[in-house]
Amino acid sequence: MMKKRFFITALGLTLGAAFAQSPAGESPAEIQSASIFVQDPAIFHQRQADLEKLKASVEGKNEGLDSLLERTNRITAMNDRCSSISINDVMDDECWTFYRVELPAFEEQYMKVTGEVRLGHMEMARGLEDRKLQIDACAEALYSFASSKDQFLNLEGGVYLEPLRNGFQANHDFTLQYEPNHQKHSFEIAQKWGETCREMVVRQDGEGFAPFFLDALDKLNGELAGNGSLAVYKTDTTVVGKPTLYMDISKPVRSAYYLNGVKLFHARVSGGPASESHLRIAFENGNVKVDGENVVVKRGEKLRFKGSVDYPEKTAKLNGRWIWENQGNNDGVDFGPEIDEAAQDSIFALQEAERRSVIEKRRGVRFSPWVGVSAAFAPFSDKHFAAFEVDEDQLMILPDLVATARVKLGFGENAEWFAAVGAGAYVGAGFGDGLQRVYFAPVAQLELGYKIFGVRETAVIAIPENDSKEWMQFKTGAFVNFGMFGVEAGFDIITNLGNGGYLTLYWNM
Repeated sequence: MMKKRFFITALGLTLGAAFAQSPAGESPAEIQSASIFVQDPAIFHQRQADLEKLKASVEGKNEGLDSLLERTNRITAMNDRCSSISINDVMDDECWTFYRVELPAFEEQYMKVTGEVRLGHMEMARGLEDRKLQIDACAEALYSFASSKDQFLNLEGGVYLEPLRNGFQANHDFTLQYEPNHQKHSFEIAQKWGETCREMVVRQDGEGFAPFFLDALDKLNGELAGNGSLAVYKTDTTVVGKPTLYMDISKPVRSAYYLNGVKLFHARVSGGPASESHLRIAFENGNVKVDGENVVVKRGEKLRFKGSVDYPEKTAKLNGRWIWENQGNNDGVDFGPEIDEAAQDSIFALQEAERRSVIEKRRGVRFSPWVGVSAAFAPFSDKHFAAFEVDEDQLMILPDLVATARVKLGFGENAEWFAAVGAGAYVGAGFGDGLQRVYFAPVAQLELGYKIFGVRETAVIAIPENDSKEWMQFKTGAFVNFGMFGVEAGFDIITNLGNGGYLTLYWNM
């Protein structure tokens, strides 16, 4: 299993401001800064064993594996030495070069070679007649891109320095980003895995995973744990017809970032739902979709660390160290307080369940009554103004009350889109130079909206007493909802009268 790659952040561009007045020996050009995190020696020793096992499973000679095994011996020896350096000691140049240059190059080679070998094994699964053997082969292939949430992380952001009268101030702003190249390569392997193994691991009705695959997955997770990995595969079948396999971390892990021996911040990475995973493989309608979060997310929010620390003295060299509680020499490191993760997750799960409940209530078809009070206005521009004993262009005010019974459909991923259609009754009056008319009429209504906004068409179908005098209204407007209440405004076409506008206050469900 591969573990975290190094992370370097260069501060040369920001150091100039802090040390512009420094002596020649402390000029910005001579200031060096690098941030790395070391790796647990046990990871490399386990990796050697994994490579030996993988080599034994390959028929014939594989130059890529042979070269990788030979290189692993040097990498393991260097990591054994460099990982033992404490937070208060200074790393020598050989260790800095190891973490900045040799280790990332090795991990790139490891990912490429082992991925190709395991994908080759997976392709062989297509030719197996026994579905159990096919599933076993697919489960085994998952090992090639298994990585927990704390692996292959970069600190995205930086440390920005400000000069003080004595010393300097280090301001930091970081998120935890998954290494883009590694994640991209993992997605490619996972996509190939999903396309090859979909028919073997997904139930034939498409609504979940095959029971034998779930058993094989439990076995694989046990092997990962036995090898010291925190990576764990989980499944999510909450969305009907879209079973999802995703990567997670089996237990919380804390870390801390130190700059020249002073802690800037501590972080905690822990398990969560599929929506927070860095690698998801979703099967839906015969298709495979692979994606994942590009930064560490917890309870719906990406982790962010922002603050500042004052240093009393200037320095010609800044060294940043990112230390994890499960790796290397962490004597004297303050990882922050233990957190009752389960309690916080329970609160978030309850809130998330309530949110999902609201979404499900919006989704699908439901009954939606609507009642509105309107004030429409229009100048009497129709030729029949004389029949109403008013002047031409007389402003008419038409208050009304409308009630409709509608069918409403909520749709979209979070049911944020909606459409409604219905019919009801209208009672209104017309005022010009006094009361001109009081009348009742049937109403038809149609609307389309997104979240709290939408457009609505309302047709008041007047029952004619005299074809030349009846006022049919066609209201076209935009509305905004405030819970069960809302406001609508728009354009009103009134037959045998004129064109105008209207304003409506309404209640709906």
